[in-house]
Amino acid sequence: MKGSRWFILIMVLFLAVMFLVEYNLPKKFVWNPTFSRHDYQPFGCAVFDDVLASSWPEDYYLSDWTFYNFENDSTDESIAILAVAQRLKFSETDRNAILRLAERGNKVILAATAFSLSDTLGYDMSYTWFRASELKKYVGAVNVRDSLYWLPDSATAYPAAIFEFYPQLCNVYFTKYDSLSIPLAERGSEQSRLKKDSVELSAEVTAAGPVALRRPVGKGEIVLVSTPLLFTNYGMLDKNNAAYIFRLLSSAQDLPLYRTEAYNKSEYEQRSPFRYFLSQPALRWGLYLTVITLVLFMIFTARRRQRPIPVIRQPENKTLEFTELIGTLYFQKKNHADLVRKKFTYFAENLRRGIQVDVEEDGDDALLCRKIANKTGMETEKIATLLARLRPVIKGERNVSEQEMKDYIEGMNEILKRI
Repeated sequence: MKGSRWFILIMVLFLAVMFLVEYNLPKKFVWNPTFSRHDYQPFGCAVFDDVLASSWPEDYYLSDWTFYNFENDSTDESIAILAVAQRLKFSETDRNAILRLAERGNKVILAATAFSLSDTLGYDMSYTWFRASELKKYVGAVNVRDSLYWLPDSATAYPAAIFEFYPQLCNVYFTKYDSLSIPLAERGSEQSRLKKDSVELSAEVTAAGPVALRRPVGKGEIVLVSTPLLFTNYGMLDKNNAAYIFRLLSSAQDLPLYRTEAYNKSEYEQRSPFRYFLSQPALRWGLYLTVITLVLFMIFTARRRQRPIPVIRQPENKTLEFTELIGTLYFQKKNHADLVRKKFTYFAENLRRGIQVDVEEDGDDALLCRKIANKTGMETEKIATLLARLRPVIKGERNVSEQEMKDYIEGMNEILKRI
């Protein structure tokens, strides 16, 4: 027992030391884009949502509604809807809902590297897939930023400005767009750089293409942004580039803003019920306490336990009880002759084994009596009288009384004692 206690103590100390070491290690960032409201990693949106919730002029909401749900909402209040994802794949129902929302005076802001609206809004885009490993290699080797140029726009009333980002975050742009779409910002080529304090686009600057378009539709508008990674925690905290994000959202600053996560959920997030448990503090702590309780139960029940020793009682002698039961049955039936016959069978067997005399053969009782008398030392006449009286009873020719039964049994017992 002492050895197991020392083992448990050593294991607990080892786990505590490992926990402290892991807790004090530098935290590693995960650069996978999730755009999740619960993700505090660089490309999550927890910080982004907190900043907008505290600084947006109107109300800011997080929602799981699709555009079809927003379009079928019974309220007639104009709103702004923001959808951020790596790629936005809309169904025909979603596309129709987006157009009807904009026609009714709502603002729809879509940030992604690919949309499903090219046939509807008449644009073409370049295509590049984001890889976090390429971003790390580029920052470690080159560490040069590209420029995004904010174009003067009468609708937003913002002056021209320059914002700098790593090229992997803004390398998707619109290669073609129709005359109804208004560019809001363009990406400069890597060879053309402007000083940070410059706010004019000189002739030396070569624009690669717009990265943000504003398309009026009916009473509202649709804003397409090809740089979704800027709408994350990293984009919000990277230098003073938060101003660029607010410029893109400024056309909706007088409306309540809804950010929907209906189009950026992974299959795991949609199916796992633990997502909701972990998102609620009370349920999360309940889950933690359940796991801790199970671990403690496993620790305290893992030690070896001795099984209880069963109590083995000495077998009881039921012979006397059985004899009394049989005797009671015979006494109640008054069948004394049958009892004499069973006693005689036992008597004959003992004589056969003890002195090799078979009294069940009644051919020559005189000879049997002499043999028994020689072996036992009893009188021959007494033995002959007993056998003569027993023969009719054994053959079932006569019945006996209780006293006769006792006399016969005592006579047989006397012979047995002398063998």
